[in-house]
Amino acid sequence: MHRDDTSSVAGNAFEPQSPQWRETIVDCLDRQEFLKLIGAQVTAIEPGFIEAVLSLTEYHKQHDGIVHGGVIATLADIVTGFAAYTLVADGQLTVTIDMTVSYLEAAHRGMLRAVGRVIRHGRTVSFARGEIFASDASAANERLIAIAQATFAIRQRA
Repeated sequence: MHRDDTSSVAGNAFEPQSPQWRETIVDCLDRQEFLKLIGAQVTAIEPGFIEAVLSLTEYHKQHDGIVHGGVIATLADIVTGFAAYTLVADGQLTVTIDMTVSYLEAAHRGMLRAVGRVIRHGRTVSFARGEIFASDASAANERLIAIAQATFAIRQRA
């Protein structure tokens, strides 16, 4: 699988604020039941970067046989949200406050790969970009099918 440089986004290197950031993300993913329900798997976790894949089935399609937009939006929300989550301090969490998804092309079969990258991370808000790619049997024919921009509030855990 192709993966771009995860150490820098737009020239900015991100450092996690928590020494246990990776364990926190893995624990949260273990409890992410909707991710399990749709069959997606996170394949890369780096500071400010998350990648996930989903093998498509008939359950992911709408009535005309194309992947449902909600599946694509869910993947975008997961990878961008967890990318932001990798950068928060202990006792903090991220909550989606805005997300825009632009659908560029339909997907019918094969696999989806979603990539989330933090663009800017502050004390109270984090901005991330998501890209969703579709491929048939191999990643060699991968094509960009959707892009997302998301904003996350950084909150104290209750």
